[in-house]
Amino acid sequence: MQNWHWSLNNNKALTIELGKNISHTLKFKRSVLRDRLPESVAFSMDDACQFQRFADYLDSYSSLAPTQQFEIALHATALVRFGKLMLPQSWHFKFGEFDEQNQWPNAHLFCTLDSGFSQADFLIIEQDERCALCMLVDESFDMNGLLSMQQFDVVRVLNDRLQPSQRHPLPISRSHLQQRA
Repeated sequence: MQNWHWSLNNNKALTIELGKNISHTLKFKRSVLRDRLPESVAFSMDDACQFQRFADYLDSYSSLAPTQQFEIALHATALVRFGKLMLPQSWHFKFGEFDEQNQWPNAHLFCTLDSGFSQADFLIIEQDERCALCMLVDESFDMNGLLSMQQFDVVRVLNDRLQPSQRHPLPISRSHLQQRA
């Protein structure tokens, strides 16, 4: 990772140079990235820590092929470093089981979002007490019959829209069982 660096290619798309003439263009819409990206910048220690955090999580909880896990971890790391601030777009999604009293567990980065038309799995990139920035890990997601998302597209939602994912199931707590009874 010490020779890796981020750059903009001729089409102004974000690319990561992995050394020895190996590069990978990231599949982001330009609108999710900050406006003023540097032409070239080193892959920092913070980037390496974020990448390792996502890679370790995916290795533990994903049945995806290692190359897919690698690509997801790269995209997630790029969002942390270069992502534009986004407002929540929660109205597209059904409510989940979580709220301020029953908060989403921070150790679970996989979640499901349900639009009412379909459900898909997302990776939580960043989260605070109110919102989560989520990146689609499935191939596509139909939001309302007219709008759809493609793999690596991102959306910010209120935490009360997060639902458990089968990729990393949540343990059922006693208080949770009592609420359902």
